[in-house]
Amino acid sequence: MHPIQLMHCLITDMLYLNLFDASIGYLHEIAPSKHPLVYDLQELFRYIVDYSVIELLETKLKKSDFITTGNYRIRLKPNTAKLLVEKIKNNFNQRYEFRNKQYALENIMFENIRELSKYITGNSENLEFSIPYIEIKRNDNSQIRDKIMSIDPEKRKELKINKSTLWYHQKKIKEGKTIKIYNKTRVRIE
Repeated sequence: MHPIQLMHCLITDMLYLNLFDASIGYLHEIAPSKHPLVYDLQELFRYIVDYSVIELLETKLKKSDFITTGNYRIRLKPNTAKLLVEKIKNNFNQRYEFRNKQYALENIMFENIRELSKYITGNSENLEFSIPYIEIKRNDNSQIRDKIMSIDPEKRKELKINKSTLWYHQKKIKEGKTIKIYNKTRVRIE
């Protein structure tokens, strides 16, 4: 199952609860056998799934976490797929600011679909989708990585950073992997 399919199912249920015909789309072509309205609305929140995929890729995945099918398509193994579903679930259940309160993303999506319903039925003159901003939580960024790579032994002693800590961080950066920087070290580097 494609990660977007999880959101597709959720939005389809919300549309039917609001008495929408999902076969009539606005951006995607009208198709009775498909759900173009679902595709239209899932584009608004697609970034949550994309972010979840990026989070998964930044973990320590190995080549053995993937399967290559007979037609050379790459698929996730079941355990890796479960990790992705868990990340998507966590991001959808996270609280986001919406109308000056904290709501789960599922509730925000439902409210946006209700707003669309009100607009289409003429109960509202304006249509404005409220899409929450998610904060990308990164422990390392390019500036920190550059600073770590520029630290020589003398500078390390001056900053009072453990020799093995610096070696470990520089090794991970050279390998293109993410690094976890504890606050104690971060304060000294910055």
